[in-house]
Amino acid sequence: MQSSKTGRYLKYAVGEIILVVIGILIALQINNWNEFKKQRHKEMVYLTELKKALESDLKGEFIPGTIKYNLVMEGQKVLNDFYKGTSTFSNDTLTKHFRQCLSKEWDFVFNTAAFENIKSTGIDIISNDSIRSKVSSLYSYNYPNIKEINQNYIRYYDQQISPMVNDNITLYDSILSDNELDFLKNSIKISNRIEQIN
Repeated sequence: MQSSKTGRYLKYAVGEIILVVIGILIALQINNWNEFKKQRHKEMVYLTELKKALESDLKGEFIPGTIKYNLVMEGQKVLNDFYKGTSTFSNDTLTKHFRQCLSKEWDFVFNTAAFENIKSTGIDIISNDSIRSKVSSLYSYNYPNIKEINQNYIRYYDQQISPMVNDNITLYDSILSDNELDFLKNSIKISNRIEQIN
């Protein structure tokens, strides 16, 4: 009888152990699922911030910067044609394009705070491989490259163009005087620098 009781008790204990183990496994699974949900929620928060930052950069930096540089390139083409003698233009047209080419350059200021937050957490928080790779490439390679090229451009403007322009003409006036326009038309230094802007 004792042996029978012990056998039943052991079976009961084994059953209890199995139930406890199953309970632990379920609890761990729920915990893992909760952790996964927390991670995915965190990822969504970061991606939402990143999306806002990129939209802000697009609207506040890339679109106006692109418009500015398109005007510079348009002005440069007209002025190069003028200096090469392949086309003639009215004084108003030349004034407009001199202003486009010789005005202060666009200084890109990117919003990188959202990416820095992701980096501090770990870039692997972004679960999609393709998005993670593109985000990483954009902020680690493309943004710094754009910034460096643009800074070189600004340095060139500040060192080579601005001193000559500031010493000889007033770009802020709506109309260039005849002397200012003549200076721009006949300056080899200005024509060379406009050609080198691209």
